[in-house]
Amino acid sequence: MESIPSIHLPDYLVILAYFLIIVLVGLSFARYIQKAKDYFAAGSIMPWWLAGTSFYKASFSALLFVIYNEIAYKYGIVAIVITWIMPICILLSGYLIAHRWRRSRVVTPLGFMERRYSPAVHQVFVWTGLPLRMFDNSLKILSTSIIFTVAMRSLGLSLFWFMVGIGVIMILYSFLGGQMTVVITDFVNVSILAVAVITLFILTLNRVGNLGDFFDRLPPGFLHPAPEPYGWSYLLFTVFLITVLTYSASWALVQKYNTLKSEKEVRKMIGWIAFLMFIMPPLFFFPGLAARVLVPGIENAKEVYAIISLKILPIGLMGFVLAAVISSTMSTLGSEFNTLSGVLTRDFYKKKIKPDLSEKEEVFLGRLFTIVIGVLTILLAVLFNSLKGFNLMDIMFRIFSAFGPAIMIPLVFGLLFKRFNARGALWGVVAGSLTGVLLVLANFFLVQMFVEEMRVNARLDFWLRSAWNSVATVLSVAATILGMWWGTRSRPTPAEEMARREAFFADLERPFLFEGQERKAFSPFGVIGLTLIAFGLAFAAVSFLVLLYYQDGRAWRIDLTVAGVLILLGLLMRVARPER
Repeated sequence: MESIPSIHLPDYLVILAYFLIIVLVGLSFARYIQKAKDYFAAGSIMPWWLAGTSFYKASFSALLFVIYNEIAYKYGIVAIVITWIMPICILLSGYLIAHRWRRSRVVTPLGFMERRYSPAVHQVFVWTGLPLRMFDNSLKILSTSIIFTVAMRSLGLSLFWFMVGIGVIMILYSFLGGQMTVVITDFVNVSILAVAVITLFILTLNRVGNLGDFFDRLPPGFLHPAPEPYGWSYLLFTVFLITVLTYSASWALVQKYNTLKSEKEVRKMIGWIAFLMFIMPPLFFFPGLAARVLVPGIENAKEVYAIISLKILPIGLMGFVLAAVISSTMSTLGSEFNTLSGVLTRDFYKKKIKPDLSEKEEVFLGRLFTIVIGVLTILLAVLFNSLKGFNLMDIMFRIFSAFGPAIMIPLVFGLLFKRFNARGALWGVVAGSLTGVLLVLANFFLVQMFVEEMRVNARLDFWLRSAWNSVATVLSVAATILGMWWGTRSRPTPAEEMARREAFFADLERPFLFEGQERKAFSPFGVIGLTLIAFGLAFAAVSFLVLLYYQDGRAWRIDLTVAGVLILLGLLMRVARPER
């Protein structure tokens, strides 16, 4: 494989400008955080398009760029097919669940558990749900670090130090302004990401040339929608099941429903999310597909997105793409850290240790727990990097197979069905967790044992990777549901719990409409527009450095065009007037 260049000074300056602007936005919103609800739910006053964009950004991170471009490079368009399952899942989940989450009238996603089930169940879900979220978050830090390690290898830093540095940045980002900062900067990050991804797509398409010739040069089977090891059974029993559960019960995602003021806004938000999930995958993963022709022979396919970007993008624009990549992780982990700190603060500390916690103390503890969660997530990222024989997608779906069904199904069933009681929820968690964890641990052990044989035996590789994961997911789902059914039948529901359950479902029948009168609805147009203009101007200044110092006219024209697009988007946001 030909040598791939590292990034240059203008790229570093673009990344630095991005961080400085985002920190300033966070500091500006920190002064608005007066109540715990402001920190954890953005005051329930966000517009649907902004909350929907934040949901979309929180649903992926740099992990998406690493995993699916690796799959595109190795297997073809199945990477796009996998992600096209997601809009189907959000529409299904949104239709069945979204309005019920909003009607539960809680500040954190687990806030309804004590009322629906019991205080014991509430605490069990606090502590069983945390590991799943932290495992997933650690993979996002790891994947982001992989891209930066390749792009910035001239610094001579190891992957470990990039994981530490990026983890600290994520903590600071979510620490400053809570959910409001996360939601506002999510739209800024999506704008930057969209411009970066579309630019890379256009330049890659231009480098590829004639599409007919390009498709002819792809390896056999690359245009198959579901080749092994990602066949139809894997797409249905692993990807579909886990994605539906995730969009229905992932703490950081359903938290976005709590930022809206009505159910009508929630419905608009769901449609907007599905639209974004449908149009973006071809733009995201075409570079990985093109790399198979343009840069054959990449040994570590995890590095595909970074390598193809370095090969195609001009000076300055690579820094812009890296800013977009880290922005995707910042959005996701900002939401995750904020939600998890809210769970620990309100669902554990305030419930069990200090019920009379003041608003200021809640905000302080929320920020303290954010730091603790961030540090533990960095340590887990280091641990996962040491695993051999698995790619990142293997690890991600195995973690969800082990913990996801047992944690998420009782949440979803608690919203949908009256018949299940607290005992059933506890039995479901135990049965599903034991089944999932035992199967996944056995799989980890077998893969480590047969890792060399799997490289030459395709059938063994299939059964120990995708087939095992599909079976483990289905069995974990079945064990959780069976445990909930058996636990509910094993003992009559206490009268107190039945009364609490009836009151809870009576509230679920009552549509939600925000009734707060303390302040006017927040308009984000101004700050979003100003942020985009500031970053666009900074990028324009860097483009002139590219022209004057590096004397690269082509890079200057491309960089200045991208900067102009950002400034134009910012101006449009500034002059826009929200509906009153």
